[in-house]
Amino acid sequence: MALIEYHRTLLADKVRNDALAAALKKTVRHGDTVIDIGGGTGFLAMIARGCGAGHCIIIERDPDMARLCKELLVENNVKSCTVMEAESFDVRGLPKADVVVSETLGNFAYEENIIEILGDAQKLLKPNGKMLPQSLTQWICPVTSSRFSDELGTWKDVGFDLTFESAYTRTVNNIYVKDIAPDDLLQGDDAAKQWDTVDFRKAKNTSVRTGTCSWPVDGHGTVYGFAVWWDCLLAPGVHLSTSPHNPSTHWKQIYLPLHSPVTLGAGDTLEAGITSDSRLNVKINVMWEVAQIKNNGTKTVQKMDMREGY
Repeated sequence: MALIEYHRTLLADKVRNDALAAALKKTVRHGDTVIDIGGGTGFLAMIARGCGAGHCIIIERDPDMARLCKELLVENNVKSCTVMEAESFDVRGLPKADVVVSETLGNFAYEENIIEILGDAQKLLKPNGKMLPQSLTQWICPVTSSRFSDELGTWKDVGFDLTFESAYTRTVNNIYVKDIAPDDLLQGDDAAKQWDTVDFRKAKNTSVRTGTCSWPVDGHGTVYGFAVWWDCLLAPGVHLSTSPHNPSTHWKQIYLPLHSPVTLGAGDTLEAGITSDSRLNVKINVMWEVAQIKNNGTKTVQKMDMREGY
């Protein structure tokens, strides 16, 4: 996707924009210094200035976007904004900010290094300054619809007496951005479970995140994969969510496939473990391990790892 098209999709997302604007309105006070990391078009800085910020510093690493940001500030007659073409990790010597904002949320929440960016951004914040977003919770739920599995499984139906099993194996070792509907998911009030929570107001959060969830089975059914989404607390009372049960966003949801569907029986237990690694030298890697524990105690495990796919 072209960079300008990516930014168009961001600003076409009304759910995103309204939530971020509401959070800035609740957070920014008259005269505040606001630093926007990964500022892109400057949208958030423009909103912050409209909320009364005295000065906004926009840090944008891409030269083309930094140049476009300057043009858009002029077009909109927005003053008292400084655009810095830089990696935020390399920035030193700025005036401390009352508010640091960074919308570096990925489809898979951590893939744009928000944990590392906001951890490092503590150096830019006044002692009583405010971080936006504040925290994030990751959710996981079994997928009981076969439609995504069927799509990825077309490697098995090429025909001509040819096999593409090695290609299929690489396919299921990847994560996918999908529009997942509530009807695709395991039903029940406790079907979706939290597997991770990060408080961005803390100075140090580990980049390697792990979580394990389990589902006792009281009936029969088949699980074809897992859906992952996030809920982000931007400011007190202001949330932004990619849940299938909420209004849709450009982020959609993440689908974690399985190598083989899991057919469950009464008394079985389904377990899923996720490990996410967003260290800067890694960028992003996700591993997931799924186990079926039958009521007689036997256990079958499938392991997937993005390093095994491409």
